[in-house]
Amino acid sequence: MKKICIILITVLLFGCSKDLEKFPLDAPSTDTFLKTEAELQAAIVGCLSPLNLRFGENPYVIVFDMYSDIAANRDVTPHALWGTPTASQVNSIWNTMYTVIARCNFVLDNIGRVESANEAVIDRATGEARFLRAYAYAVLSQFYGDVPLVTTTLDLADAYVSRDAKSTVVDFILDELEAASVLLPVDNAPNTMTIPQGAAWALASRVALYNERWDEAIAAAEKVMAQEGVQYQLHPDYGDITHRSGKTSKEIIWAIQFNYTDVFHETPVSYRSRMSGGYSNRMPVQTLIDSYDCTDGLPIDESPRYDPAHPFENRDPRLAMSIALPGSVYYGYQFETHKDSLECWNYNVSPATRVPNLDATHTFASFSGYCWRKYADPTEEHATRSDINPIIIRYAEVLLNYAEAKLENGEIDDRLYAALNKIRRRVDMPEIASGQTTSALRTIIRKERKVELAGEGARYFDIIRWKIANQVLNGPCYGRIPRGFLASAPATDENGTPDYSHVANAGEMRIIQTRLFNPAANYLWPIPDIELQTNKNLTPNPGY
Repeated sequence: MKKICIILITVLLFGCSKDLEKFPLDAPSTDTFLKTEAELQAAIVGCLSPLNLRFGENPYVIVFDMYSDIAANRDVTPHALWGTPTASQVNSIWNTMYTVIARCNFVLDNIGRVESANEAVIDRATGEARFLRAYAYAVLSQFYGDVPLVTTTLDLADAYVSRDAKSTVVDFILDELEAASVLLPVDNAPNTMTIPQGAAWALASRVALYNERWDEAIAAAEKVMAQEGVQYQLHPDYGDITHRSGKTSKEIIWAIQFNYTDVFHETPVSYRSRMSGGYSNRMPVQTLIDSYDCTDGLPIDESPRYDPAHPFENRDPRLAMSIALPGSVYYGYQFETHKDSLECWNYNVSPATRVPNLDATHTFASFSGYCWRKYADPTEEHATRSDINPIIIRYAEVLLNYAEAKLENGEIDDRLYAALNKIRRRVDMPEIASGQTTSALRTIIRKERKVELAGEGARYFDIIRWKIANQVLNGPCYGRIPRGFLASAPATDENGTPDYSHVANAGEMRIIQTRLFNPAANYLWPIPDIELQTNKNLTPNPGY
């Protein structure tokens, strides 16, 4: 007690004395930080580090697909993740992105303090901070709509800001990305912390597309495309892109960096089958499976190559590359989810042996009957850790952004078809013939985005901006028929969404969960409740 009293008296008597204001000896001070080049580099790492955000085992960008119609989280419905102002992920995304913004603002406000650093170092750090700030605002504006646009470090008295119009925020994002592109390095160095020049243009193509600024989306994509073959190119093996062997691919324009030592994620644990020691609680669902065309380029309800008794044969190769299908080999085991398949083959031993099949009998085996191959790599060195970098944007998306923007801008020409067909040729799918109508091309592009980018976090944003979420996120989410297959192919609509209403045994499909989507509210996320409580200048989104 005597020691405590002495400490309190010392603080009361001398705590405000200027003579006792000392800079910390063991940590940076905001009054002196950014004096050296090393501190500047550390500050940029600090701007990046919040993007190692994980929800459970998964990096946040992968979880975005769990909000959509093509994937499921066994433990919770999409609406529970984003449908209320108190939902944890609503708050986490907001806080994470504003943390990035605040750190970037600090760097940009104080970069003039740096001593003895050459101009190239200063320029690159400036470009990185402006890019990362623009990215954070891109995420925020797409989820929440109007958000506070804060571009400088705020004092506490100035912190209670109001929301700015989304159009104003988008203007800022696109201006910042163009400014950053001049400062960022030209060379694309995947699997490093480098943010290349093309990342600014690629992100601009996405932001402009999402906001129907077709001319700007086209122009930004063309800048990336002009560096094809040198800095950016499609990876020859589609199945490698989200595995360890693809980490250095020039298709990857920007990815969040992970490693086994201290910044790892555990995605394979939640993705793998029960036979391979996984939880199978993050899974692709039946509507995604039925969205892949046959190898003749026709949807499964139109193709003569589709056989309901063997539904995975003669299909777009991206289906089997992205998803573990019943009857395939997955992590060295025969993957079979038919409920009567009580044993399966273990190919991890020689000779292979028959073993009890947990993927058919375990209560918490995949509820859909499928597992992800993307981001689930059998060559990982650790059973529970992954160092695969979740991809924020890759070259195939830029080509798709370009094609869609050209279409919606009324520019249907050879370059549009060429962009689409580069992606399709990689997986030996038939090229799209010229002369398509606008509506036919729109269907093709929307389906192409769905299957090419499946499992990579883009789908939720697509169904939101196309205003089809109220159609595809309402009602039952289906898994496979537990003891068989669909009697016939479902029809697909103009957005490539399967319709099971005329399939005779569709009622036998497993209902994983029943989903809710309120179009009057859910096209935007709610502003987090804690933000509304602490900042009375913020207003809630409609419907919340």
